[in-house]
Amino acid sequence: MELDEFKVYWQKIQQQENEQQKHTPEILNQIIMKTITTLSEIQQKNIFWNNFAKAVCPALIAILLVNLGINYFLPASITGHNFLQSIPWVIIMVVFAIITMWASKKNEEIFNIDTTKNLKETLTKAIRDFKKFQILSNAIYLFLFPAYYWAFMKLLLNPYLKLTDHTTLRVCIVLTILSYIGNFWYYMAKFHKRFKSMEANLKELGE
Repeated sequence: MELDEFKVYWQKIQQQENEQQKHTPEILNQIIMKTITTLSEIQQKNIFWNNFAKAVCPALIAILLVNLGINYFLPASITGHNFLQSIPWVIIMVVFAIITMWASKKNEEIFNIDTTKNLKETLTKAIRDFKKFQILSNAIYLFLFPAYYWAFMKLLLNPYLKLTDHTTLRVCIVLTILSYIGNFWYYMAKFHKRFKSMEANLKELGE
């Protein structure tokens, strides 16, 4: 739903409820505008990451398939590993790309507001669903990140770096920890305060 449509629809509802509200129409409009602005900021970020995933992940899959073809036609002495060794690593990385596209799309879809339903309840549910989905996706990436880093290093880096499995594992663990730290920082910096602001606005509208 477009944000302008959201604004018009919500204002229409609020006008119908003005008699039952403690707030004046001016204050209600201010609260509505703050809510709309916050929603727009959140959705813009979700749209950016969804578009980014749709651009990068298919490119990654294409590169992996080309790499797999190279390993099929060229000897292991040139590529660093044979075709059969490459298959599980390619599968892991393709699964990572597909899940990343799915997660990014899901994040954006959560905040596609349905104007036919109660908007306060819909937004409250969207925030709750978004937080629940973050927990789910973090649980998935707890296994997916180290698997992806392991496959990436084995397929693309280790033929040149010649790292031992022990060293590769340690690097994967460090990269996974750094990925989670980065995700947590991004969530706190870009979403946490905005969710708190939106929840406060919705609480005021419900008074």
